[in-house]
Amino acid sequence: MNMLKTSVAGIAIAATSTAAFAGGLDRATFNSSILFEEGTYAEISFAQTNPNIAPSDVAGGRALSSGWEVAQTFDTAQVGFKTDLTDKLSLGLKLNGNPFGVDVNYAAFSGSVMPAVAGLSSLRANLSAKAISALLKYQITERVSAFGAIKYQTVSGSADVTVPLSAAAGVGVDGNVALASASDVNFILGAAYEIPEIALRVAASYETAATFSPDVLAVNSGNINTGPGEIKTPKVYLLEFQSGVAKNTLVFGSIRHAKWASAQVTMSAAYRNAQLSDFEDNTTYTLGVGRKFSDTFSGSVSITHAPSDCSDVSLLAPTCTNNTLSVGGKYSLGNGTAISGGVSFRKYSTATSTASSGSIQFGGSTLATVGMKISKSF
Repeated sequence: MNMLKTSVAGIAIAATSTAAFAGGLDRATFNSSILFEEGTYAEISFAQTNPNIAPSDVAGGRALSSGWEVAQTFDTAQVGFKTDLTDKLSLGLKLNGNPFGVDVNYAAFSGSVMPAVAGLSSLRANLSAKAISALLKYQITERVSAFGAIKYQTVSGSADVTVPLSAAAGVGVDGNVALASASDVNFILGAAYEIPEIALRVAASYETAATFSPDVLAVNSGNINTGPGEIKTPKVYLLEFQSGVAKNTLVFGSIRHAKWASAQVTMSAAYRNAQLSDFEDNTTYTLGVGRKFSDTFSGSVSITHAPSDCSDVSLLAPTCTNNTLSVGGKYSLGNGTAISGGVSFRKYSTATSTASSGSIQFGGSTLATVGMKISKSF
């Protein structure tokens, strides 16, 4: 059967591959597709994500009016480059402007808007990160390859953490703080099996955890250094697959499991190491189909399902079980240049956040992402 010999990256739209609020602090996550591009290849992508996440009901109290959103719009940008050093060894570089982060603001709900329930009195948090990864792939046989990456990441942020937290044994965490920049290195190891004649590829990878220890500066006290806090990213297990199923038609998907339960955000010892998050392990399933309609245009559609516990979510990511629909297209301009674009829409189940002072629900939450990518093969 003459099936399309191409990669998921070539026929599907990766510009909208944000995983924001899928689990923990995830925003734009790793995939191995760039290492399997032919020859020398470069890409740049940009996506904007608009969350619509707001408290909808205070347990035992009144429903809240719409329009009071707690999550803010954010952007993700990525630059990638890959080249073959020999007929068996390939090198890749990837810059990720927003691999994980937080942008939440509950201040609008304080005072007359709603009672101080579940620690919502004035919680505000902004956390940003950057990552640069160096990747290598070695072609062991025509069908088997191994790959790995070294990832260097930095993180910084600020918060208003006047939050009564049960995790802090009833101790109030009080004041505006700034998080000094901190960095760490983690690693990715993986292997792939391919049957090029039918565009089949299965790739499995493991990413180690990263631990950041930013100094917590008490802004209200003249930026006094209260010692290091702790921010962790999870161990991640990723399975990616694709296969041609008919001429010019490809199915693709992935299963990603992130160990967020052991990756939390913690204040410094001066704040009694209060834990600001309550993340849980997260598994995300994606399945899609891509089709080449002509020599210049191809398109894709995919669905993603991410089940999770909705009974007690973290205020830093107040979402749970969700389903996402993504649609994308790619147009070839000639001479190896292509432009891609896509949109995705995510719908969340009703989530509940609980603390010693009460509980609150987040119902009807959604998230929309619009992205584009420009790529060049040399």
